[in-house]
Amino acid sequence: MRVSRAYGFTLVELMVALGLGLLVAGLVHRQLLLGRRHARAQLERLAMQDNVRVADLALAGELGPIGYDEITPAASAALGIPEERRADLLSLQPGAIVYLAARGAGYVCGTAAGPAVLVAEAAWSSLRAPRDTDSLLVFVESDPATAADDAWIHLGVISAAGGSCPAGEAALAIRVGVPAPLSPAALDRITVGSPVRLAEVMQARYYASGGKSWLGLRSVSTGEAITPLAGPLADSTAGVRGLTFRYLDGMDAQTLDPASVRAIEVAVVGVTDEPIHDRDLLRPLVDSFALTTRVALRNGPRP
Repeated sequence: MRVSRAYGFTLVELMVALGLGLLVAGLVHRQLLLGRRHARAQLERLAMQDNVRVADLALAGELGPIGYDEITPAASAALGIPEERRADLLSLQPGAIVYLAARGAGYVCGTAAGPAVLVAEAAWSSLRAPRDTDSLLVFVESDPATAADDAWIHLGVISAAGGSCPAGEAALAIRVGVPAPLSPAALDRITVGSPVRLAEVMQARYYASGGKSWLGLRSVSTGEAITPLAGPLADSTAGVRGLTFRYLDGMDAQTLDPASVRAIEVAVVGVTDEPIHDRDLLRPLVDSFALTTRVALRNGPRP
């Protein structure tokens, strides 16, 4: 008589198989965790780099049109305003800058009672409509035979509305105020085809809010609150600054005299919004990314 035998796994075999299964599962879980953390770290880094590039491009765009205009002795005599060299830079600090920002440009097609400057609509390019807190900068050519008395005059914007040029084409009629000591007669010296610029006083600065640091912009002209443009940035310390402006003269030496600045070097150091795990799973770290841009000022006089 033959006796059948039942085959199965011993307890030792089951324990070995269970141990191997747990080991494989642990390795798979670790790889999944590493993959997820690596993907999150990459997303954080990409967001950080995009933030820094946005800050860099925005500041280059804001500071690029900054420059100088000059009231020569001949222009002073013709317009009745003091002789001076005027810079669009108004206040210089390592972490903040106040400047006259370009907001529109075009060409004059005439003047009107009010007084008002008529700007040809077809030639007008602007980020927004003129506000009563803006300035209108108009080029005046007193004597066409010489450039010695040419100058930019700064007028206050009162209002803006649709209008017509003397030739009949559509125009933007910008009603202006004439600040002292400029004579109202200076408007009679504005010729057809003269360039005109719309501007407002802006501030760009580093500031802290909500436990993090940011690059912010605000209109000084309107008195608005600071608005974050990019961040978070590195906290400014003695060794590292999240945002740094360096003001350079014609010899590339640092200066805080607005009339001497020929270029502005902007350094932005961004950080990840949250700590990320890189190779060390136990210690999340804040990563950083730095970018430096140099902006040459428009019309900068030679040293």
